[in-house]
Amino acid sequence: MKYAIISDVHANLEAVEACFREIERLRVDRVICLGDLVDYCAQPNEVISIIKNNCDVVLLGNHDEAQYNHLLSERFNERARVSSVHTRTVLEPENLEYIKKLKLTHSENELHFVHASPLEPQTYKYVLTDEAAMENYNAFTEKISFIGHSHRPLIFESSDTGINTITEGRLNINNRYIINVGSVGQPRDNNNKLSFGFFDSEEFAYYNTRIDYDRVSASIKIYKEGLPVFLAQRILVGK
Repeated sequence: MKYAIISDVHANLEAVEACFREIERLRVDRVICLGDLVDYCAQPNEVISIIKNNCDVVLLGNHDEAQYNHLLSERFNERARVSSVHTRTVLEPENLEYIKKLKLTHSENELHFVHASPLEPQTYKYVLTDEAAMENYNAFTEKISFIGHSHRPLIFESSDTGINTITEGRLNINNRYIINVGSVGQPRDNNNKLSFGFFDSEEFAYYNTRIDYDRVSASIKIYKEGLPVFLAQRILVGK
């Protein structure tokens, strides 16, 4: 079975449209979204509509939860908090109700899916180091846990020799993995191309897919929406 795993789309309509054009070209069997549908970019309602209509499973991200758990946004940095408050003013009621029904985790076919981390998913911790990955392996039993949240693609492999960061490609069926698929809407790894994951369960192979999209149009919309200028600039450079 072929999977597309997307995360952190963040109201970026241009990126989401380009992402699904590529997903269609890849002819996947399942599309899983790991959350963070809203904030940072200018079109949360349009993006949610596409996600609802094209994903088989959609999970809850911290920016999604902040739309109804307002105390959560108080822990955001100032730009993220301003963006979250703005989203509340434009988000359509039916989309807020949709977000409220999203769950934190999903499992199928020896694959685990969560927005931030397998360990205490409701706290939205980052998994960016081998040490953090080690803490998380006991929190799931599946072969692979797919995550997002940090906006940075990473693959952690757990084997008899310990935990290592590896590159994409054919995986070892005897080992276990935590795979960050990166961000569709706001990459932060010094690469301004959108990022998502492609996993072939029969080949037991994973690839990080990077493609261009109309960043300039998306950036202009952020600026016109009155959101922090930094957010408009950030997607142009990918950090």
